[in-house]
Amino acid sequence: MKLRTSLSAFTLIELLIVIAVLGILSSLLLPALVGGKRKAKQVSELSAGKQLMLAWQLHADENEDAVLPGYNSQVEAFDNRGNALGSPIRDRYPWRLAPALANNFRAIYVNESRRFLDEAEGMSHHDFVYRASLYPSLGYNSVFLGGDEQKFNPALAAPTFGTDWLVTRTTQIRRPSEMIAFASARSRPGGTRDEFGYFVVHPPYLKTRQWDASFTLSAPPEKFGYVHPRWNGRAVTAMTDGHVEALNVAEFQDMRRWCNAADRADWTLRILP
Repeated sequence: MKLRTSLSAFTLIELLIVIAVLGILSSLLLPALVGGKRKAKQVSELSAGKQLMLAWQLHADENEDAVLPGYNSQVEAFDNRGNALGSPIRDRYPWRLAPALANNFRAIYVNESRRFLDEAEGMSHHDFVYRASLYPSLGYNSVFLGGDEQKFNPALAAPTFGTDWLVTRTTQIRRPSEMIAFASARSRPGGTRDEFGYFVVHPPYLKTRQWDASFTLSAPPEKFGYVHPRWNGRAVTAMTDGHVEALNVAEFQDMRRWCNAADRADWTLRILP
């Protein structure tokens, strides 16, 4: 008795069906994978905000309740070898907070900003120290917390606008759960590629409106105060009470979140009577 074996194979139609099914599954899974990766990056930035606030509070605890100065050339700062730093490196917040972070800049340089830090670590010590001060993932509300000599110098403004708008001690803060300390930032050095980070963020109003009416990625970062709503129209925000959340573009334009003295969303500095 002869045994006959038959070999079975996919037909062309069956192969096309399999390919089509795989294509559909890929199209369904890819957004989920991309969304999961994006969510992980946002979580990393939220964690960076929490680390910043722990360091920010520790700085106040160790300095008789004084808040971290904003952009200030009169404050001492030291690198990770104990060397005193000069301007403009010491004027920015990263090296002043570095001791409270155990000089671990990877705690505040996350996601795309990590590339910039990795590049800096491969350079000379001086270049690393300089570059590490520039583009942390979150910028500091330097105008209203501690003062910003470069953007709006408190000493020069005091005779005209007083000093009630400036927070120098944490006990002055009236709404700590609402007041911005740090936020997702971006810069565009030399007008070239964006850096997903910067050492300051600036408010929507001072004496007049400072920001564009709406956020546009193609516009210079300063047109939106260096704030970068990169998380589906939201920016990671660390508040002065220590909690971290993601605010949308409309919430960022409320001056009550920026300035201790603000009593309305479009608040501006007023000349003393």
